[in-house]
Amino acid sequence: GQPEAVARLRATFAGLYSLDMGEEGDQAIAEALAAPSQFVLKPQREGGGNNLYGEEMVQVLERLKDSEERASYILMEKIEPEPFGNCLLRPGSPVRVVQCISELGIFGVYVRQGKTLVMNKHVGHLLRTKAIEHADGGVAAGVAVLDNPYPV
Repeated sequence: GQPEAVARLRATFAGLYSLDMGEEGDQAIAEALAAPSQFVLKPQREGGGNNLYGEEMVQVLERLKDSEERASYILMEKIEPEPFGNCLLRPGSPVRVVQCISELGIFGVYVRQGKTLVMNKHVGHLLRTKAIEHADGGVAAGVAVLDNPYPV
């Protein structure tokens, strides 16, 4: 009942596209090949550090575009956050101010039983910060650090 509010909310989300065989997957691949700097190709597995960008993504999409194997990936619009200066504290590394970006993950639980809502609530968050020189990699890979949001 509030289309303007819905549009504002949707504008904050990055697009996420299936690469399943069919018209929808074909269209997603065509869009990524036409504008590779706007997308990231992600394998559907845990662990991070395996995302593909730019020319490497184009090569993989060209190789997989007619293969069922492409369904083991998803395509996501690339998020371009505003960099900021920060100190990343790591054992054995000197402290220095570097340009960083952060990624905030909000975790929720949504449970339904048929049409009955059982639970829909926020259950936590995780903020990761990394230097802008790294395109990919998380905390476990030693690239990002755990951080805390500072609400203003």
